[in-house]
Amino acid sequence: MEENLRIMSGGQMLIREMKKEDIDDSIELSRTVREKTWEKYEKEIYPRKLLDEELQLYSYDTFLRFIGDENRYGFVAEDNGRMVGLAIGRFDQGGVSDLSWICTALEGQGKGTGKKLINKVVDYSKEKGCHKLFAYTTPNLVTAVNLYLSSGFVQEAHLHKHWHKLDFLIMSKWLE
Repeated sequence: MEENLRIMSGGQMLIREMKKEDIDDSIELSRTVREKTWEKYEKEIYPRKLLDEELQLYSYDTFLRFIGDENRYGFVAEDNGRMVGLAIGRFDQGGVSDLSWICTALEGQGKGTGKKLINKVVDYSKEKGCHKLFAYTTPNLVTAVNLYLSSGFVQEAHLHKHWHKLDFLIMSKWLE
């Protein structure tokens, strides 16, 4: 399942399955990226209290659920032994793959790490017989929306005043 990929800097990037040893780095990366994207894109519309609750979800127990479960997946991107991105998700019933969370280190955004993680999720989801991959995001997370669009996703739905009265998008990619 491991795959070596060249990155723009000329170094080696490794996309591989998440292991227990990755959990602490996954928590740190997820919390850092989520906090910074909130500050940049959502501070005015997404209440701090909700962000604090969300940050608590990035826990050891949460990431552990995505390791070794045939109905879930977790992948990490490493550059020179340092975690620079991750993607976790699960297989819903009926051949649908839910990309629950994807993030890349802030200094590495725009360099292809997110696309490489998505490509790995796409390939893995196809192997598992999925016909569709989807993800939720908010319209304010412009970098996420652009990543999905540039990776072949389409905006399937705009959920107005959905969770916590905030707008969400469902971004989908058909795998057949």
